[in-house]
Amino acid sequence: MKKRILSLAVVGMLLFCTAATSFGADSASEDDVTAVKSFTLQEAIDYALENNSAIGISETAIEKAEVAFDEAKKGYKDAKVTTSGILITTTSQMLLAKEGYYRDLAEMGVVLAEKGKGIAIEGIKFSVESSYFGVLHAQEKYGIQESTLITAKQNLDSINKKYELGMASPLEAMNFEIAYSQAELGFKSAQRALEYAKMSFNKAIGLPLDTKVELIDELTIEPPEEVNLEEKVIQAMENRMEIISAQKQYELDKMNYDIISSTFIGTYDYQNAKYTLKSSEYTLEDTKVTIELSVRKAYMDMMDAYEALTILDTTIVQVEKVYIATKTRYDLGMATENEVIEALNQAKALKLQRSQAALGYRLAKKQFELSYGIGLGY
Repeated sequence: MKKRILSLAVVGMLLFCTAATSFGADSASEDDVTAVKSFTLQEAIDYALENNSAIGISETAIEKAEVAFDEAKKGYKDAKVTTSGILITTTSQMLLAKEGYYRDLAEMGVVLAEKGKGIAIEGIKFSVESSYFGVLHAQEKYGIQESTLITAKQNLDSINKKYELGMASPLEAMNFEIAYSQAELGFKSAQRALEYAKMSFNKAIGLPLDTKVELIDELTIEPPEEVNLEEKVIQAMENRMEIISAQKQYELDKMNYDIISSTFIGTYDYQNAKYTLKSSEYTLEDTKVTIELSVRKAYMDMMDAYEALTILDTTIVQVEKVYIATKTRYDLGMATENEVIEALNQAKALKLQRSQAALGYRLAKKQFELSYGIGLGY
């Protein structure tokens, strides 16, 4: 019976996390598709929470757990009614029921179901924030590729004029033509990536994929706040679903062992209770270490992402200066067209890398916040 209730709780948790990215927008009017919908990040989160079926599923799971708890309380009183579909028949089951074991087990189901709703909500919020950041990232990449395309076109127009005047070779003109074609390919790819990012955002908040959306917030990069990491670890030990589940399971298994060992020592039930308790002790201690490690790792990832971002910001300034200097030298006949193209591509590559680093930092910062909160279901 215990395994049945716990397995139901685990299945419920998985349903919350799976449903966190599955939203209901079963029917939509043409206005929903053709009109442009604008969202701040908070508006997007609110919209998703209102339209996500995972919330309803988690609330139903809580109601189901509460009914099981009520039945278990009845079983505690007379020790013979069914509890979550299992009839209390054996002597050891009867003793456990009288001592309130099944009642406490069902109560644990209620606690986990309520926590499961919290995880579902955090999963929705994280999914929305990730997709919101993803659109901003795609927009930034689009802007970088567009700027590169404009510059490549200017370089091409300039070399073509020189070629017409006999001041540039066919090879120089061809190289700038190839550079322009490559920039055009990058620009078109960025257009498609932005379109896909917006569709992913629509899916995350529960809109039809072809709904036109406009994101209002321009999220800036804020340095990490100074934190007391030891305090965050303590918070994680109080908040995380894994530790709450492991702690309550240990308490139940300890209760089960104490009850069984008082009457059935030397029996299979006694040995099974002893084995289960030792397993719970190990799981609880391992969970504590795993959670502490995850908090510290999330913090390190956040700091790594921010430091990489600051280095890229400094490097980009220098690389842009190199491009300008190289272009000037080329115009004076002191550099080759390949040097100009290489400097332009290097500046573009670093800007794209910086955009990716900014996305990584935003997500790492959110992951750190979740690491000492309720956590996520994956």
